[in-house]
Amino acid sequence: MTIPDALERLDLLVPLLAAHLLADFVLQTDRMAAAKERGTVLLGHAAVVAGVSWLLLGHAVRAIPLVLTLTLLHLSIDGAKGFLDRRVPRETGGEPDAPWPRFWPRNGRAVLFLADQALHLLSLAVAVVVVDRIPFLANPPAGTGIWIAAFGASYLRLLVLVSGWIVATTAAGYFFAHFLARFERELEPDQKGGLTGGGYWIGVTERSLIYLFILLGEPAGIGFLAAAKSVFRIGELRESKDRKLAEYILIGTLLSFAAAMLVGLLTRAALGALG
Repeated sequence: MTIPDALERLDLLVPLLAAHLLADFVLQTDRMAAAKERGTVLLGHAAVVAGVSWLLLGHAVRAIPLVLTLTLLHLSIDGAKGFLDRRVPRETGGEPDAPWPRFWPRNGRAVLFLADQALHLLSLAVAVVVVDRIPFLANPPAGTGIWIAAFGASYLRLLVLVSGWIVATTAAGYFFAHFLARFERELEPDQKGGLTGGGYWIGVTERSLIYLFILLGEPAGIGFLAAAKSVFRIGELRESKDRKLAEYILIGTLLSFAAAMLVGLLTRAALGALG
């Protein structure tokens, strides 16, 4: 079996993808993510990944070798990412003779986030391949699991919808937080106020609505959302000193809208492929 062959096992890959996204972005808190240098926290997260993967696969005992292989890969990737993340230097002003190039202090955590998620996605296909290639582990789940047997393709479509929503909202939000941190540092202290977590929930809500509009085939609704957001935001930008804040909001809004639209389109394509 090759990785292209593994991609044909959507009955395995879709549940594993949904399990990864649930474990990383729904069942893992910010405090847990920040404390992964502690072995107990990292192992606890790996246990959640294993448990959710085993549950969503629905293959009972036959899924154990696949789940254990995937969990080991997940644990290795998270460990490496945590090691590198602690070595990303803080931006100190970007002097030309600084020992680190400006790119890495500004964008290192965003790059590591993307690399981490790309490796996790690759590990899903690798895990399906490994359990079939290594005799000691060879016990790939055959046929359909209990959930697909009970609900058919509707089960996979539900997992695709949930996975798309997590990517469009929470996962995208974490990436934007890392990417926009370089711009947030340029804002004045009085421009960073607001409700605790308010920006996060505004982003999640707007991307959820855009994701829904795309799935329903009603992209015109996005225009009304953009207009409503502009009306509420324009009152905050009354002086020339607010130009940086305006640009910060605009960058975040455009990225947010683009990500939700793209994920919505990809989700519709994935649902079409499932039939």
